[in-house]
Amino acid sequence: MNEKPYILCIDDEFFILWNLKEQLKKVFGSNFTIETAESAETAKEIMKEIAASSADLAVVICDHVMPGQKGDEFLIEMQETHPRTKKIMLTGQAPAQAIGNALNHGCLYRYLSKPWDAHDLELTIKQAIDAYFQEKSLEEKNKELADTLYFHRDSKYPNFESLVKQLKGNGISNVQQSILLIKIMSFPSIIKTFGIEVYRKIFKKLLQLLSVHLQNEEKVYHIYSDEIAVLSKLSEGELIEKMRSFRMILKSDDLILDDVGFHLECRFSSANGQEDCYYKAKLALFRAETQGSTDFVTYTDDLSTDHHLQNFQWSQKIQAAITNKQIVPYFQGILDNQTKQITKFECLARIKDRDTILTPDVFLKLAKVTGSIRMIGLQMIDESMNYFSDKPFDFSINLTESELEYKSFSKWVEARLSHYKIDAKRVTFEILEDISFSENKNSLYTIRDLKTIGCQIAIDDFGVQYSNLARLLEVDPDYLKIDGQFIKNLPENKTAYLLVQGIVELARGIGAKVVAEFVDRPAIQDMIETLGIEYSQGYLFMKPSPVIPESSKLQL
Repeated sequence: MNEKPYILCIDDEFFILWNLKEQLKKVFGSNFTIETAESAETAKEIMKEIAASSADLAVVICDHVMPGQKGDEFLIEMQETHPRTKKIMLTGQAPAQAIGNALNHGCLYRYLSKPWDAHDLELTIKQAIDAYFQEKSLEEKNKELADTLYFHRDSKYPNFESLVKQLKGNGISNVQQSILLIKIMSFPSIIKTFGIEVYRKIFKKLLQLLSVHLQNEEKVYHIYSDEIAVLSKLSEGELIEKMRSFRMILKSDDLILDDVGFHLECRFSSANGQEDCYYKAKLALFRAETQGSTDFVTYTDDLSTDHHLQNFQWSQKIQAAITNKQIVPYFQGILDNQTKQITKFECLARIKDRDTILTPDVFLKLAKVTGSIRMIGLQMIDESMNYFSDKPFDFSINLTESELEYKSFSKWVEARLSHYKIDAKRVTFEILEDISFSENKNSLYTIRDLKTIGCQIAIDDFGVQYSNLARLLEVDPDYLKIDGQFIKNLPENKTAYLLVQGIVELARGIGAKVVAEFVDRPAIQDMIETLGIEYSQGYLFMKPSPVIPESSKLQL
């Protein structure tokens, strides 16, 4: 194999051809192989041999008047097989039409007339060689870029961008296709336990196993670190049937890596359509994750995108409310069971939307997703302190992780307390049940700082989700607010009664007071008093209101 690039000279006059070759050998012979041909047919044979050797054919110098195929015809034909090769016409008899044809259809690089100027010829060929290799380098870089753009770096399988490109192409041609998504639910735990490199090997092995199972009849895509897509021309039902045995393999067998077996928990979804089929399958995958289904979840019309548009519109309203300071506190009284008076209030966030008041069940989840929950919390704290600055009551405010994760939050609270001239002991911050201190250690530091400046701390919804016994060690709370699911059936449910009784005894042991939430009937209140719970809160005493009642109405 000759690795040196080639320059090919074509002319039917032997003396001219020999002279041309000798001149080029002197200048380019050390780096290039100079080949000659006396006709277009001979040149084509040489070009086939060069292609077979995978060497570069950088420049072709061709006469116009030759036996058989003329120069312009040859160059135009050559453009189909060698578009990058630089083509130079060296002739003394070419008509203008032939040169025009070569320029327009054969991408002629230069035209030189016979007899040629040696210096001009050498300079032209040098420039042609430079242009050839620059374009080759650019093509290689573009290919590398395309590989980076359209293939996953680790597995080398087509990636999400490649899938989108394929779907767009099929969408233009109105091709119906089916898609199936596989999500690896074990992804976080494997990485946490064994590291990313082990997971990559497992994932690559899974892709290979899937490709073998499909026998390359369907295209497999490595979408994300935990997601695979299978695109097929089969109907959705046929694709699912084809994948059932693969799903059974994953459910029953482990993937073995270096003698260690890994069981992969997966979720599956499918859809059919054109350009939108991946988006449909993704909606079905969300449902599969929510339901915890290990079967195939197919896209149906009830998963339409209408609710996404609605969510976006609600999010716009939330942002507008923050900008226009329309986050307003509502207040619910907390009864002191000793004095039978409402002595403190919980401040509850509401959003004012024209003449409508939006409750947290409408905006809270969206605010967490967009990150606007932090600004809602800060406005709530400021508005609540402002409201109670000239009133004698204590008050409590809910905190989310968004506030607690900032180290400067306690300093900000201290500054607002000073601004409104409020004693820190009057303020209780309620730690919501969805805060995980293990994920953000700053939350614990912030709570301790709040206690240091004198604020009270309550654990809200005690007994559910993260609000467990371990939290007592972390927080050292002043109050435990028992979750409503334990309170609402207290008279009828003996287990609930025993659990509440245990929480009350636990609270006394650690020096915390107890608040019972969701008290909405006298029978519940009677049992709460019997259990010795210090405070009660619920609709039996007061519904959330934008203003607190007059002092004379707070005694029951």
